[in-house]
Amino acid sequence: MLPSIKIFFALTLITVLSGCAATTPLVLAGGGNHEYLKYKTDIRLKAAAALDEEPDLITYSLNGIVENNSEDVVNTYLLGYGKDDYSQDMKSIAIYQIGLIYMNRYNRDRDDEKAKAYFHRHLIEFPYSILQDRIHDRLAIIKSRENETVQMTPEQLLAHVDRDKLLNKPINTFDPDLTPMSERAIRDNRLEDANGVYLTVYQNPGSSDSIKAKSLYQLGLIYMSEQNPEKSLKKSSYFFRKVMDEFPNQAESKKAQHKLSNLINQNNSPVSNAEN
Repeated sequence: MLPSIKIFFALTLITVLSGCAATTPLVLAGGGNHEYLKYKTDIRLKAAAALDEEPDLITYSLNGIVENNSEDVVNTYLLGYGKDDYSQDMKSIAIYQIGLIYMNRYNRDRDDEKAKAYFHRHLIEFPYSILQDRIHDRLAIIKSRENETVQMTPEQLLAHVDRDKLLNKPINTFDPDLTPMSERAIRDNRLEDANGVYLTVYQNPGSSDSIKAKSLYQLGLIYMSEQNPEKSLKKSSYFFRKVMDEFPNQAESKKAQHKLSNLINQNNSPVSNAEN
């Protein structure tokens, strides 16, 4: 049975906000920094390889590939796509993610023809989307594969990857409330992508207050992170205050208040003043 529309939203983009595995997608508690550390090495390797090949995969899409559950993930995206109260930006993200899932070489259900169909569908239905250039790039990759006489399985591909490189990437210490997507945005300089996703979630008419608060809270965390080269007290304070002002009854409001107090105290410390 397909989940309700509220569950769809939680599964698609708020899995990003919760950091939870696809096997427990409705648990909206933080899953810690490095969610795949709890899996066996081969599962972590597959996740790292799939994400290394396609950094635009959001957490829920990646889980579907890693856990051989991509068809259910696709069906969930399509459920949201068919709803009237979901914004065009949300629907655009859903169709784009489906294309990425089908074209990923580490997906046991990989189907380049289906990926092409969804990418072309996106080009037609969302002509002004900022994702258009990326879709053309992915279509070019798929076309280049057509000349390959041998198509390796995910298991064969994994046998040839640099395991040490993928499994031993430098790990920075991030705020434990940051989601995997937020961490990637900071680590891989993909702040524009994270802003686009979280603000789309916040502005989407079908989003619940809880979802909107989580989105704004993540943006606050991103801009307060010491690992972020674009760290901004002004931006982080803005997003934390927005959570507190607009969603005072959500759990993130108290968290935002705590983070904001820490920011203010740090900024007023003798060390900070001396540095400024």
